[in-house]
Parts: sequence; C-alpha cells; structure tokens
Amino acid sequence: MNHGLSERDIADLTGVAKKGLQFDFYIFRKAYGTYYAIWATAILLFVYLPFLTYFPSISQFIPYVFFSVYLTVFILAMWVTRKVFRNATEIIGFKSIFNEKRRNSLEMRFLGILSIFMFVVLIIIISFYGITNLFTFLIFYGVVIIISLHQLKNLRLTFGNIPIEGTISLISYLLSIVLSLSSVIVGKSQLDFSLSWLPAIFGWYFSALYSRYSSKKFLEEFNV
Repeated sequence: MNHGLSERDIADLTGVAKKGLQFDFYIFRKAYGTYYAIWATAILLFVYLPFLTYFPSISQFIPYVFFSVYLTVFILAMWVTRKVFRNATEIIGFKSIFNEKRRNSLEMRFLGILSIFMFVVLIIIISFYGITNLFTFLIFYGVVIIISLHQLKNLRLTFGNIPIEGTISLISYLLSIVLSLSSVIVGKSQLDFSLSWLPAIFGWYFSALYSRYSSKKFLEEFNV
C-alpha cells in the first residue's frame, strides 16, 4: 500500500515518537525524584517526631498530639505527591499512554485506596496503642508491606524497566522493614526501632538526588 510517505518522512516521524517517549520518561523520572524526597521526609518525621513532641507534663494528651502530627504529615505528603504527579501528567497530556494505563488499572486503584485507608488505621493504632500486641504488630507490618507492593507496581507501570533509583528505594525500604521487625521481636527497643528506618530514609533521599540528576543527564544526552 502506498502511504505517501518517503523513508525520510518515516524516519522523522519515528524520531519524533522516540523523543516523545524520552520526554515522558524524563518528566516522570523527575517527578519521582520529588516523590522520594517527600516521603523520605515523611518517614523521618513519622519515626523521630515522637522524640521531639513528648513532654511528661502533657503525657495524658500525647496520643492526641501524635495523632494530629502524624495525620498532618500524611495529608501534606499525599497532597504534594498528588500535585507533583498531576503536574507531570498535565505537561505530557492526559491522553498519554501512561495516564490511560493508570486510569484503567483497577489493581492500581484498589492498591491506592487500600494503602490510604490502612495508613490512616496505622496512624490511629500507633498514636493510641503502639506496637504492643499481635494485632497492632500485624496491622503495622501489613500496611508497610502493602505500601512496598504499591510502590513496586507504580514503578513497573511507569517505567517498565525500573530505574536504579527505584530499585534502591525498594531495597532500602525492605531492609528497614526487616531491621524494624528484628527490633520489635528481638530488641524491643524504641531507639532500635527508630534507627532501623534510617536505611529507608537515606535510601530515599539518595534516590531523590540520583533521580533528579539522572533525568537531567538523560535530557542532555538525547537532546529532548
């Protein structure tokens, strides 16, 4: 069939399409850089704010203080995350392949809603009860595992082949889960539990910096 396009026309169109995909990759890698920084800060606040907000004189109100602070941090982190990715999809266009895949993925919607719901439940339990029995233990680690699955699914859906900073964020997060499990089961120390989340915090801050750096380098190399 004669499509009326020369080989040069086809090559030009192929180049435009390739650059379009590269631009999508750049935008979302940059967005993920901001995402890692937001949630590294959120984890830092979740873990270490109790040390800063505990005052014996108001001990009876401490659970309410923790709940208010945790919920505020969570809402702010979610709001900024949503804004960052909404801006990214607006730059690319709402009819992009990526956006359609995400919109049509029931699994992604289910995991997202479940993660938010369980995170709120987690905040209530940690604020008022702590990890003091089997029930709260299972809730806490059920939530953090669901979050890791949601993160893995997001990265695969966005990039296909997960970038190195995405792998680092996942590994550091899983390492912190294992270390915190050890601190709860073996050490039973609040300090050990707090220290166990440092790999995730540092890993996600590193991923944020590396993601921003790599997205810029990627843009320069391909002249997008």
